[in-house]
Amino acid sequence: MIALGIIVTIIAGVISGFLGSAIDLPELGVITAIAIMGGFIMAEIKKINKEEP
Repeated sequence: MIALGIIVTIIAGVISGFLGSAIDLPELGVITAIAIMGGFIMAEIKKINKEEP
Protein backbone atom coordinates (compact mmCIF):
# COMPACT_ATOMS: atom_id res chain seq x y z
CA MET A 1 0.00 0.00 0.00
CA ILE A 2 2.89 2.35 0.74
CA ALA A 3 4.51 1.79 -2.64
CA LEU A 4 1.19 2.30 -4.39
CA GLY A 5 0.67 5.56 -2.51
CA ILE A 6 4.10 6.85 -3.48
CA ILE A 7 3.71 5.91 -7.15
CA VAL A 8 0.20 7.36 -7.45
CA THR A 9 1.26 10.56 -5.68
CA ILE A 10 4.25 11.08 -7.98
CA ILE A 11 2.28 10.39 -11.15
CA ALA A 12 -0.64 12.60 -10.12
CA GLY A 13 1.74 15.37 -9.05
CA VAL A 14 3.57 15.34 -12.36
CA ILE A 15 0.39 15.24 -14.44
CA SER A 16 -1.32 17.98 -12.47
CA GLY A 17 1.92 19.99 -12.55
CA PHE A 18 1.89 19.91 -16.34
CA LEU A 19 -1.79 20.83 -16.41
CA GLY A 20 -1.17 23.59 -13.88
CA SER A 21 1.59 25.03 -16.03
CA ALA A 22 -0.79 25.12 -18.97
CA ILE A 23 -3.31 27.21 -17.02
CA ASP A 24 -0.64 29.36 -15.31
CA LEU A 25 -0.99 27.64 -11.92
CA PRO A 26 2.34 25.79 -11.44
CA GLU A 27 1.75 24.95 -7.77
CA LEU A 28 -1.22 22.75 -8.68
CA GLY A 29 1.03 19.67 -8.85
CA VAL A 30 2.28 20.13 -5.30
CA ILE A 31 -1.21 20.77 -3.95
CA THR A 32 -2.56 17.66 -5.68
CA ALA A 33 0.30 15.47 -4.47
CA ILE A 34 -0.15 16.60 -0.86
CA ALA A 35 -3.91 16.01 -1.02
CA ILE A 36 -3.50 12.52 -2.45
CA MET A 37 -0.85 11.52 0.08
CA GLY A 38 -3.09 12.87 2.86
CA GLY A 39 -5.88 10.65 1.59
CA PHE A 40 -3.62 7.60 1.69
CA ILE A 41 -2.50 8.46 5.23
CA MET A 42 -6.10 8.90 6.43
CA ALA A 43 -7.11 5.58 4.83
CA GLU A 44 -4.24 3.81 6.60
CA ILE A 45 -5.15 5.36 9.96
CA LYS A 46 -8.78 4.32 9.48
CA LYS A 47 -7.65 0.79 8.65
CA ILE A 48 -5.48 0.60 11.77
CA ASN A 49 -8.30 1.92 13.98
CA LYS A 50 -10.69 -0.74 12.66
CA GLU A 51 -8.22 -3.49 13.57
CA GLU A 52 -8.03 -2.45 17.22
CA PRO A 53 -10.67 -4.02 19.49
